[in-house]
Amino acid sequence: MTVTDHSQIALPMGYQIHWYEIRAVVGQGGFGITYLAKDANLDHLVAIKEYLPANLAVRSGESAVHPVSEGRSSLFDWGLERFVREARTLAKFKHPNIVTVYSVFEANGTAYMVMEYERGVNLEQAIDAGLVLGEAQLLGIVHPLLDGLELVHAGGFIHRDIKPENILLRKDGSPVLLDFGSARESLSGESPTLTTLVTPGFAPFEQYQDERRGAKQGPWTDIYALGATLYRVINGEGPVDALTRVNSVLDKSPDPLKPAAQVGAGQYSEQFLEAIDAGLVLGEAQLLGIVHPLLDGLEVVHAGG
Repeated sequence: MTVTDHSQIALPMGYQIHWYEIRAVVGQGGFGITYLAKDANLDHLVAIKEYLPANLAVRSGESAVHPVSEGRSSLFDWGLERFVREARTLAKFKHPNIVTVYSVFEANGTAYMVMEYERGVNLEQAIDAGLVLGEAQLLGIVHPLLDGLELVHAGGFIHRDIKPENILLRKDGSPVLLDFGSARESLSGESPTLTTLVTPGFAPFEQYQDERRGAKQGPWTDIYALGATLYRVINGEGPVDALTRVNSVLDKSPDPLKPAAQVGAGQYSEQFLEAIDAGLVLGEAQLLGIVHPLLDGLEVVHAGG
């Protein structure tokens, strides 16, 4: 995690909450803000995710959080309850490539998820700095993440925001999947509009749709995003967002996404590039919960290596 500068909506530096002292903002997204904090009891650094959904809540004064309007109150409360419940469940997952959740607590009208503070740079920063990752290095990143995701998915959860910014590379090159602040149960019931916050290019089509109208999210949602992340690495920029692609196809126009087999030709094996393309196909596999073709393709590449 790397310290960054963000807007005035963040808690002030030096602010004390429980036995934690806020030191810096390390990330900010649609679901909240992530801080670097000092645990005064154990005398070590932690990361704290504050539930502060951009379209539902505002901060008043130095610390208090409340719904942006009375009409949004029930949805804010729904998300808050789910944030707390899921943090407690995520804390049970122990895996070297999944960020560790220590605890969760409520304060200031919202909730805070306390996680291990991982040192390193995220994949997006590494790409921007000009780091070139070969196929063996990418496989060394993606397979541990898939192993960790298997544990999370088996527990009935999906991350829903996998992207280069949420994959941290430690000094030894091993990856850690960060920011489970937007995670949720994959088999939950009705899902309000809180689920519509997406990262264009990395979110599959089902994340743009209302689940109450039949769109299903599940483990395949994360696998698509992981495929999009690999595409970002080999191409230098992320794929065309799924909504644009679907609209183009519905208009009987060509899919605007250039295949990985084209943009990565000569730099990566055909099997590897075909696996990425298979993962980004617009089809029924994700919606029906079928094993994602990206997984099969990467397994073939791994076995061949």
